Amino acid sequence: RLEQLSQVPDFINYLLYVLVCMKDESSLVRTVAGLLLKNKVRQDFKQIPRTVLEYVVSKSIDGIGDPITMVRHTLGTVVATVVALGKVSSWPDVLPRLLQLLDSGDYTVVEGSWDILHKICEECDQELEEPLADGTRPLSVMIPKFLTFFGAESPVLREYAISTTTLFVTLRSESMQPMMDTFVVELFKRANDENAEVLKSVCKAVVALVDSRPDKLMPELENVVNYMIHTTQHSDPDIAMEACEFWLSFCEQKELVESLKPFLNRVVPTLMRGMVYSEEDLLMLDNDDNDAVVPDSDQDIRPRHHRARTHDQHQGDAGSDGESDGGDDSDDDSDDDLDDYYAEWSLRKCSAASLDVMSTAFGDQILDFVLPVLREELASDDWRVKEAGVLALGAIADGCMSGMGPHMPSLLPYLVQWFKHEKALVRSIACWSASRYGKWAIYGAEPNTVKVYFEPLLAGLLEAMMDTSKRVQEAACSAFATIEEDAGPYMAPYIQPVLETLARAFGLYQRKNLIILYDAVGTLAEAVGPELNQPQYVQLLMPTILERWENLQTYDQHMFPLFECLSAIALALGSGFKPYAQPIYERSVQIVGETLQMCQQASQDPSIDAPNKDLVIVALDLISSIVQALGEESQGLIAQHNCVALQLVGMCMVDAETDVRQSAFALLGDLAMHCFALIQPQLGEIMQQLVPQIDYNYQHLNVCNNAAWSAGELALKGGDEVIKPYVTPLLERLVPLLNNENTPLTLAENAAITIGRLGLVSPSVVAPNLEAFAQRWCVVLSSVKDNDEKSSAFQGMMTMISANPHGISKAFLLFCQAAVNWQTPDARLMEMFVQTFAGLKQMAGDEWEASIGMLDPQSRQLVKERFNA
Repeated sequence: RLEQLSQVPDFINYLLYVLVCMKDESSLVRTVAGLLLKNKVRQDFKQIPRTVLEYVVSKSIDGIGDPITMVRHTLGTVVATVVALGKVSSWPDVLPRLLQLLDSGDYTVVEGSWDILHKICEECDQELEEPLADGTRPLSVMIPKFLTFFGAESPVLREYAISTTTLFVTLRSESMQPMMDTFVVELFKRANDENAEVLKSVCKAVVALVDSRPDKLMPELENVVNYMIHTTQHSDPDIAMEACEFWLSFCEQKELVESLKPFLNRVVPTLMRGMVYSEEDLLMLDNDDNDAVVPDSDQDIRPRHHRARTHDQHQGDAGSDGESDGGDDSDDDSDDDLDDYYAEWSLRKCSAASLDVMSTAFGDQILDFVLPVLREELASDDWRVKEAGVLALGAIADGCMSGMGPHMPSLLPYLVQWFKHEKALVRSIACWSASRYGKWAIYGAEPNTVKVYFEPLLAGLLEAMMDTSKRVQEAACSAFATIEEDAGPYMAPYIQPVLETLARAFGLYQRKNLIILYDAVGTLAEAVGPELNQPQYVQLLMPTILERWENLQTYDQHMFPLFECLSAIALALGSGFKPYAQPIYERSVQIVGETLQMCQQASQDPSIDAPNKDLVIVALDLISSIVQALGEESQGLIAQHNCVALQLVGMCMVDAETDVRQSAFALLGDLAMHCFALIQPQLGEIMQQLVPQIDYNYQHLNVCNNAAWSAGELALKGGDEVIKPYVTPLLERLVPLLNNENTPLTLAENAAITIGRLGLVSPSVVAPNLEAFAQRWCVVLSSVKDNDEKSSAFQGMMTMISANPHGISKAFLLFCQAAVNWQTPDARLMEMFVQTFAGLKQMAGDEWEASIGMLDPQSRQLVKERFNA
């Protein structure tokens, strides 16, 4: 019926009439009419005549004094939607009229006007900085008006004024800057406001000042800190939480953090007290300690997103998972355990996160203030206080690991003991906190560390994984995954009991915790690598995993973690994965094909929902892992069904989604290494797709990165005759990428290695260009860890030097430095180094000593000793 009515020419006016004029109707009916009006405007904005829109705006503002708050706010939404879609400058009369209405003697008119203004400020913040036709900036008029309402009699209006103005503090608005001093003065007049919402807005505004204009707080820092300490202890937990955000923001400002030092003796205990569960916290939690047999609903499971593979020289082989953005090599995975415990934001979580950041900023300096409170809390008979102490102990782990070392021989056994505490909340936080000290238990300075501390920790976590509480299972399994990642090869002696526990857990866990269990299995495989490829271990692990693989529906949420788990297992087992490879490979290929086909159908028929392409990504990555595991033996799998997998990879290399292309090029590189004979007939088509993806501007960084790497693998396997037609187009893209100092490091490294490999196989094409890239090439690869890829690139460089020795002249010293940075060159590479330096020395003649004399003494000595030069 609504669909039919929406086609009536005056449908918008009917909705407006119901919203504004039919005051006898229920507020719900009027509000629904307003929301339908807003949606209609948003949907058909460009087709609606200007006169109709003007009428909608005018009548909505006329009705802004409606006595029903819900109706007023719906009117505000309608006006803000029209203004936002049509641009502020197209509605020059709206803002002046609303500002004028703020002076009305009718509270409902003023409140309704504020509601519209707040929404317009949220939607149009950038436009409000732009001059109107008369040259004035809207904000230059609006902000002074807003400031006058900080002291308004109504707390609702005070809150509107403070929160709306704070938007422009956060955005570092240019128009806001001349009025910043007035803002600060007026803000702190409300520091002891009796209204909770106003106080929360004051705290948010102070945090905004810390982030954008801390200079306005520094002259009165002692007073500000005293106020925030006081407010962080407010009896209203919501106000206290907003105040607590101050410490988190302050400690993240590197240039400010030292100024907090004199106040740590008061701030740290305040934060630690804020970590104690409140009664409200406990009411919000599902506190069932014996819920292991209770099934999970799909709503209990958080959405999961797979990260496509990125080839990273710092992480080794192509099977490494990595995410590179702008040259930042940090891995977000390291913070996953923090995210779990700092999720569902509350005063407790905010206090813990603040202490965490503070410990990172000040290190062991904060222990003088943490330890007295910590001893008191851990000894408390109140389980909530004890739990808060355990949380604090985990929060300071990263920042204070060194200082906590002497205390851990007594504390870690206590944590392990609390894995069996009567309260599930204590058991779960003890698991998390203990995992934060896993590295100490493995690598600590204490004698016999692994035997005395790591083994009891591991045994305790394995037992806790079988807890009757799902919360404890989750915490223990996550903690175990952290521990095994930290331990790496140290996990090898414990594979048998670990696999036995994991197998039992598969029979116990409900759907949500099974996802963490898959991660734990995958992490174990990554940690122990080939050590997993023992018959007794494989027999324990694979039947359970295969049963899950065979019984799960394709679009089950568990498919993503199971794909990732199998990828890790395949890489660890290597050739031992061969008995299981064919059905897993075939289903992966089938999933890629079906998903691409469904996406194609959805693009042609809007009534069809497009499937999640993350399935394509995880399937491609699993195929990559199988190819790496089986090596050349994988050719038999790939060759099946007319090499349909290669056809699908070709489609994925030009897919619209960047993550799909990223995984496709990672797989292409693996296929080049192990199945080149199958690829060669399609090489021309592949290179047509590959070369444009090596983008000068690296708009899609990880796609560009993987394309550059896979080009090097193709070159290495193809040889001169096969790859020669593509060398020049590749160089035209790779050399500018390499020479651009803004290129992210991982991409620059892969570009350099591929250029080296092209030089190795086609020196006649690449060597004449040596001078154009040699300097940057040496700088970029000088610090890359020794591996086979780097070796082949250096062999290529020396092949080019042999063909064009003058090309290295300007980069000679950089080349020497890159050469001596090698720690373990293989025999072939060492032979080439000796030959290359002999040739350069011979060419330099009497000038050789002067040339190498420009090196630092240590490097000069290494050149002479290692390379007989």
